[in-house]
Amino acid sequence: MPLTPTTPTREAPANVYSAVYKALLWGMVVSTVLYALGVGRALWQGTTITLGPVTALGWGAVLAGALRLDASCLMQLATVVLILTPVARVVLALVAFWRDRDYRFVIVTGIVLAVIGLTVVLGRLGLH
Repeated sequence: MPLTPTTPTREAPANVYSAVYKALLWGMVVSTVLYALGVGRALWQGTTITLGPVTALGWGAVLAGALRLDASCLMQLATVVLILTPVARVVLALVAFWRDRDYRFVIVTGIVLAVIGLTVVLGRLGLH
């Protein structure tokens, strides 16, 4: 199969823009709701949330804490959702370009996603 793109349909850009828009919108909405719940819960309980270094929690502890409506865990989860929103946007763009058979943009978007993944892996390995 050649990597030359077929002529994309007129609605192809609209499909990509729609998917990207929805990813950004829902990422923002979910993170905002989680932050608001966390701040509201902290105010309701009189909990102090430190702005300094915190003890690192695993994914399970953060999710369990969020289910218990722990203010700190809700805000940590909101931060993770906010950070992952642009990554979800890149993934959705990749899928939309693939579906629309716009292979030039599939390659470019795939490279962007690979760089993001490589950065995460190198960061976890302690390489900066």
